Amino acid sequence: MKLFSHLFGKKKINTLTSEYLPKESDINEIQFAKKFTKKGGKFIYCESKIDTLNYYNQILDENGWEDTDILCEDPLLKGFFNLKDSSSEKNLKKVQVLSCEFLIANKGSILICSKQINNKKLNQIPENLILLSSTNQFVSDVSEAMTNINGKYNEDLPTNISTINTFNSHVEKDFLTYGSTSKNLYLLVQEQY
Repeated sequence: MKLFSHLFGKKKINTLTSEYLPKESDINEIQFAKKFTKKGGKFIYCESKIDTLNYYNQILDENGWEDTDILCEDPLLKGFFNLKDSSSEKNLKKVQVLSCEFLIANKGSILICSKQINNKKLNQIPENLILLSSTNQFVSDVSEAMTNINGKYNEDLPTNISTINTFNSHVEKDFLTYGSTSKNLYLLVQEQY
């Protein structure tokens, strides 16, 4: 072996990377969490249903919210969090509990549609949101999320597809967030629910 390396020389491996190659990035979950929290969202990872319910109750205690302050229109989430319809006054609720379609890693944003918020606009839902998601809802970008929505709903595509991008009303807005409605958002990400 040494003879061949002596005759032909050792092949040098260039360890420099090209500026044209894509840069290595964090996995979707980490990339999302970094961007989401940088925007002011509160990311809470939960290993089990018990953890999720514990953190949920801590969120309610931290903000002084009672069951009568909570709007939840999803029957599965009502059962999960043991919520009851407390009032028909949906417009007076302080917080809404809902799910989402996908968590978009490269933007740190949340994709929702009419399945979660019916036909309301983002400015028509409460300012405070508690979102429940699972770890299989992370996608790299909006394109992947839209492809998955097409596959998930096939012929019955939802309307009113939107992303929640702004989570802190105190952050200075730029032209990219113009028209966005800022939400105080708690995201509970559970392994499987």
